[in-house]
Amino acid sequence: MIARFPLPVLLSLAITASLPTHAQDSLDDILGGFDTTTPTENVDDALQGFDADSTPPPQSANEIQPPSPWSLSGSVSFSAAYDYTQNAPAVGESDKRGLSRTRPKATVKLKGNLPDQFSIPLRILAEASAAHEFAYTVRGRGDYNDTVKNAYEHDINLGEAYVNARLGNGFELTAGRQIVVWGTSENLRVVDIVNPLDRRELGMVDIEDVRLPLAMVRGDYVTGPWVATAMVIPHIRFNKTAPAYSAYDPSNGAQPQNDLPADELNNAELAASLRGNFSGWDLSLHAANLYDDAGHKEAVGGATRIRHARVNMLGVTSDVALGNWLLKGELAHTSGLQTLGEPGKDFRRSDILLGVEFSGLSEGSISFEMVNRHLHGWTDELRGEGLRKDSQEYALRYSADFLHERLHVTALTSRLSPLTRGGGFSRASVEYDLQDALSVTGGVTIYHNGTRTPFKGLGDNDRLFVEIKKSF
Repeated sequence: MIARFPLPVLLSLAITASLPTHAQDSLDDILGGFDTTTPTENVDDALQGFDADSTPPPQSANEIQPPSPWSLSGSVSFSAAYDYTQNAPAVGESDKRGLSRTRPKATVKLKGNLPDQFSIPLRILAEASAAHEFAYTVRGRGDYNDTVKNAYEHDINLGEAYVNARLGNGFELTAGRQIVVWGTSENLRVVDIVNPLDRRELGMVDIEDVRLPLAMVRGDYVTGPWVATAMVIPHIRFNKTAPAYSAYDPSNGAQPQNDLPADELNNAELAASLRGNFSGWDLSLHAANLYDDAGHKEAVGGATRIRHARVNMLGVTSDVALGNWLLKGELAHTSGLQTLGEPGKDFRRSDILLGVEFSGLSEGSISFEMVNRHLHGWTDELRGEGLRKDSQEYALRYSADFLHERLHVTALTSRLSPLTRGGGFSRASVEYDLQDALSVTGGVTIYHNGTRTPFKGLGDNDRLFVEIKKSF
């Protein structure tokens, strides 16, 4: 087995290598008319009396044509991954060693405004992606379970797709598939519970890249520094988890069946927030009535299944900027949680997050976040489910840009309590911009085996990864 790379060493090297210059790019797309200036020339005395024609030349069709209200952008990429710590498979099991990904992917995003004849301004956004996994063809399709191939081989997704109407007087209405981000944390979730996550490959990418859109109707009202938001979400969707018999399935196919509520108005989830943006600090209040994404185990007809209880969440978040320091805080109280150990009993949980980010490093920043989750009414009957009265999560992150912001370095480690035995992952990556719209990324993800879900049994999944991406 190849030796693992300790992330503290990667963090120390990255921070020590910070350079003293800093630059911030900005992108400003402004389309306007074309102004033509004609220089004034001296006229010879002999030509006095002859009046020059002051009529400007007619503008060409290109000059008077208004800019298109539509824009199309996207990217094409190719990524590969190599699992270098997997053990040899037992008889009848898939061989998870070696090449685990050879995946081309294309994404496209359309943005625009509907014609002006509508009485209110309308804005449209639609995005989609398609990817194909060739690792099964390269290594032999017969070596993989059908469940795994069905989950990864053809990956076609409709991302956000919505229509936004500006109704005037600070009111906006948005209908369609949307992603709503709550909270201040980049790495841990407390109040950020509206959208489920794609957790099929834990730790490989950041949370911001794995949120799954939900079909909803959303209303916003802006007045001064405050933004009030209300949402009705009839689209019931939960976290995507690793399929049975995949490298990220520690149960090796023994995961219980997941029961999903129907997508109908009677089951619609509800959420609302009030956010205030002030000079040097922000404050937000959150409330939600929705299904528990994680779910709980429940005995049904002699079999164990995953059910999703209806829960209520009240939360508050804030961040304060003090020079190069950013202080973060989140608090959430959730009621209506269910367990297998005491079926039918509602439990309450209080989560509190504290974080700090320092951006005074030359070219980079470092942040640390910690959350404590306290389960009210905890009893010994819950110990068998891996539930604790108090459990903690930690995240340490370093990010920096070098070489005039062409080289981007990121290192992240995330752990569950107990710190040395709970489990987690560490990831380090380097991205280099070959051109303005062409980049190549390489890195390593190391999994720390632990006693807690979801990292129990994942210690042999360490992998190297690389991606080349062209944007347009």
